[in-house]
Amino acid sequence: SGRFSLPIFRRNAYVEPDLTFPYLCRRDGFRRYADVSYAGWKREHGTFRTQTQRKSDGQKGGQRLNQNFVEYVKSHIKEYLPMEYQNAVVSINEVTKSNDRLLTGLTILSPGERSAPTIYLEALAEQVEQGLSLDAAMKQIAQIQVENHNRVPLDISVLENYEAIRPMLAVQMCDPETNQEYLKGKPYTSCGDLAAYYRIQVAANEEGTASVAITESMIQMWGITKEQLHKDAVQAANARSPVCLYDMEEVMAESIFSVKPENLFNREEPLDIGMIPIYILTNQEKLNGASVSVQDGVLEKVAELLGTNFYVLPSSIHELLILPDNGSMQLSELEAMVREVNATQVAPEDRLSDKVQYYDREAKLLQRGQEKSVLGRLSDKKAQIQQADHTAPKQPHRSEVSL
Repeated sequence: SGRFSLPIFRRNAYVEPDLTFPYLCRRDGFRRYADVSYAGWKREHGTFRTQTQRKSDGQKGGQRLNQNFVEYVKSHIKEYLPMEYQNAVVSINEVTKSNDRLLTGLTILSPGERSAPTIYLEALAEQVEQGLSLDAAMKQIAQIQVENHNRVPLDISVLENYEAIRPMLAVQMCDPETNQEYLKGKPYTSCGDLAAYYRIQVAANEEGTASVAITESMIQMWGITKEQLHKDAVQAANARSPVCLYDMEEVMAESIFSVKPENLFNREEPLDIGMIPIYILTNQEKLNGASVSVQDGVLEKVAELLGTNFYVLPSSIHELLILPDNGSMQLSELEAMVREVNATQVAPEDRLSDKVQYYDREAKLLQRGQEKSVLGRLSDKKAQIQQADHTAPKQPHRSEVSL
């Protein structure tokens, strides 16, 4: 009945990163996260914050992670690690993640090291509650640590050189209302009802990508403005992964028939849209693809291709859904659907927003809360009057005689 599920490019995060290092693998057409992240350098720049009084199951308002499990892991993890870890410092940090979720991270830092994997404990704690033995959980943690030790994807000192990292800049979108804590200390740019913040993509290969969030202290160190950062990040992101616009039916067919969908954004002529068309706006990598909407001219080009105004649905941080306005959809209904899907089908770390926005192609304006802008409604009214004048039978002038 016209309902559909979001997001299209679904991801399943087991453990999230600080220096984001989620190894991605292909399975059933979707990307899935594995278990590791890195921390260390960010601590030197004041972005590691401990908040022991807040709830920490990874979602606001959730139940606190079992502290007995946390303390046991901290006290006994060395028993499961090789001898070279016996002098390492084991620490527990509560880290604010996107959408103001708190995750509990375990870091095992050997003497002289500047960085080490941070392993988040929420998923393993849940598995223990569901029957996984404590011994098996500890072995998993030790395996993650050993396999990913010293796998920081670059010399961390490179991050101090802005010219060196400029091509690595990336943009990520979030809802500022649900990221008030997470955005503290980070430069961001308001983009309609959403916000763009910035990361450094330090590595990308067949395993996945690695990135680190940019902080205010970092742009001060580089001696640049937020405006310069935004401009450079947009350019770098587009150079690595250009804008893509797909027909949803073709994307769904790809997982069945392995036929690559056409990138409609490269077309010059208007699209022949069907009865209830749905399009996916993302990037070539299908990773953090919602950020393409902040590039100059992208939404304007989409409007030209569609030949009409359209709704923008926040499918996830990885893509937006574009629905041409055919006059039969109501904003309130679309937002209710997005809220339901976000609450039941989208992983918390992938959730972008519940806010459906509307793009007016005449005003070249993206907004929320009304189907059309004032300029758009005036334009429609003017067109209706002109059409009425054209089709209505001509009335005689007062001085004319009508028989």
